Parts: sequence; structure tokens; C-alpha cells
Amino acid sequence: MRRLFPAAAPVVFAVLLVAPARADDCSPVSVPQGLERFHAAMEDVEAGERSKPLTVLHLGDSHISLDTFTRGLRQRWQARFGDAGRGLMPGVSFRYYAPDGYDIEMEGAWNIASSLPRDASGPFGIQGFRVSSGDDDAIISLRSDNPVSAVEIEAYGGPDTGALLLKLGEAAPLKLPTRQAVPGLVRFRVPAANVHEIRLVPAGTGTVHLLGWAILSPAKPGVRYDSHGVVAATASITTRWDKDAVRAQVAAMNPDLVILGFGTNEGFNNGLDIAAYGAELAGFIDLLMAAAPGSSLALLGPFDGARQGAGETCGGGWTTPPKLDAVRSVLANLAAARGAFFWDGGAAMGGRCSADEWARAEPPLMYADRVHLRAAGAERLSAQLWNSLMGLEENVAESGACHADDAPD
Repeated sequence: MRRLFPAAAPVVFAVLLVAPARADDCSPVSVPQGLERFHAAMEDVEAGERSKPLTVLHLGDSHISLDTFTRGLRQRWQARFGDAGRGLMPGVSFRYYAPDGYDIEMEGAWNIASSLPRDASGPFGIQGFRVSSGDDDAIISLRSDNPVSAVEIEAYGGPDTGALLLKLGEAAPLKLPTRQAVPGLVRFRVPAANVHEIRLVPAGTGTVHLLGWAILSPAKPGVRYDSHGVVAATASITTRWDKDAVRAQVAAMNPDLVILGFGTNEGFNNGLDIAAYGAELAGFIDLLMAAAPGSSLALLGPFDGARQGAGETCGGGWTTPPKLDAVRSVLANLAAARGAFFWDGGAAMGGRCSADEWARAEPPLMYADRVHLRAAGAERLSAQLWNSLMGLEENVAESGACHADDAPD
């Protein structure tokens, strides 16, 4: 299933690095500009001065909707620091949602709502989806490969909402009421005795609206890496998310690093209003940074892409969408204005027309649509991004010499 929507990854902006890195040393050559807080948090973890997980929040479009690209980042960080778990979308929010390490199933009468349509209504959080039901025959079940030490549940409550029943392993179900006088986010954190099986069921006392949940593992402090992507999303999707809910979610998570990966779909829109796009994304960035003022921010420029149609030719009828460079410029300028890190996905692939070259490579690194990455291409780029975020030399990223034993299979 995961191969049908490959995760095209955002890619590497040149970071000035100063001394050569040893192949057996993952210490940063230099701390990349804009990632000082993230690196300070890593130093605290490695010095044993912190018990809270190193936390990464990654939001974007189809490139991270599955784990094809994010897998390399998650596995490298967790191999180095330990696996503290991740956040998940509510239920099976779209057909091919299958996060690494978890089997999730939904039964019964659940209503699945996406924030992608322009006329989407009702509350949404950072996950971009909402599942609702009041039927006590509706079930969401999860099996985790790793033991679960705690579960965090995020729901939207109000005067008429009901309760959820949470069953952890063989323990008796725990009733979690979401009803409250003022509509808004309701959060629960429930410790678990290293179970593997979890079930969520409406209690039959009213409709419940699940926005998302996190499945935490016992590694101390470890890395918690939450990645949420919506296929075909642009930055405008964030305008349909409930600002108060998003603010509360991000503040509770308190990430050390926020990564934003919007831009590919905007770049394929010939009619994109560049100024409006920049203002829209800037507003969302301001919301996130106000909610988590201690976090670092990384903006990922879109990968190279190609299509049949208007644009500068790459040969064989394939052309480069003319707005891709403009989108990268907006992102680079926003990063500079806010002291954030910028990573240029098109440059990492090799520049304009590299999408066509990757699709024609043997074996191919990109699908024939010249938009989405195959597994090998995603792994190559996730390795480059991880090393860039970690402040390592580019040749180490290319060779995989740094922490070679920790790299994904």
C-alpha cells in the first residue's frame, strides 16, 4: 500500500560547514543556522540533563503522508537517541494510511472528515483529519510492534459530545469524557503497562470527535517524531484548522524542531498568487512559533518536479512547472526573516530537470509522474536531510558513513 503514494521529500539547502567530519563521529561539524535550539536540546539529551523526549513535529503534503521519506529521518534519530514513539492520525484517515510499526483498523460507523476540501467544516487539528462516531459498536483498534508506555488522545469536545472508552491490553476499559461547556480541544494522557494492543470505542453517550492520538514508548528520553501529511495539500489547508486547537496541541507537545514541507502542489499551480501564498504560510508559522517559542523551525523547499504542459522543457515533452522556483524563493525568504533553517529539495536532487532524470534512472529513483519518490530516492534524500539537520558534512550524508549501522535497511 505504501508504494502507491511515495513520499516525495523536501531537500537540501547548502549549509556552511567548516571542518571535515570523521566517518565514525556524528558530532556536528557546525550547528546549522536556525537550528541552535534543536542542537542545544540534543546536547542536553546526550549529557543526561534531560528526561523529556527530543520531539520533532513534521507537517506537510503527500510527501510525508506515508513513511517512505520520513522513515529515514525517524529511524536515524531513534537509532541514536531511542524510540519514544510518535503521534498518529485518527483511525485510518485515508485508504493507504499505514504508519510504520502499527496495525490500525476501524470497524463500524465512523465518519471520516478531511480538511483538504475548501469547503471543509468543523474542527481540525494538526493531523488534518477528524473521525467521529456516537455508535458504541464503532471500534478503532491498534497493535504496536513496540511496547506502549502511554497513550495521548486529542479530541474535540463541547456541550453535547460523549465519552470514549480506552482499553489498554487486558485492562478494564477507561472512560474518557469529552463533554465540556466551551467547545475546544480535550487532551488525555493515560499511562500504559507496556501493552501492545489498544482499542478506542465511543461510550454511547454522544458523538465523539477524535483529532489524533500519540503512542508513546518507554525509551528515556528517546525521540518522538510526529509526521502528518495530507495528499494534495497546500499551505492553505492550515487556514481550515482550528487555531485554538492547533495552538493547544503544539503547546502541549512543545516540539524541539518543527519541519514544514508544503510547496510542491503550490509549485504546480500556474495561477498561484505568490504574495498571498507567502502571507498565508507566514501566518501559520507565526501561530506555531507562538505556541512553541523554544523550538527551531526548518522550512523545506519542494523537490524538483516535471509534467506534460507549460514550462521550461526538460525533453521528451516534460517541463518544469514555472512556479516551483518562486515557491522556493518564498520559503527561503521566510526562513531568513525568521532565523529559520531552509533546505532546498530541488537543489538536493540536482537542480532543474533532475526529476526527469530520476524517473529515467536504472533503477528509477522517482515514479513516472515525476512528482513522487520511489523508496530508493526517498532514502537517499532523507539521509541528506538528516545529515544537514544534524550539521554533518555532505559527503558523510552521501556515503552514509556516519552511523552506518543505524541507517534503515
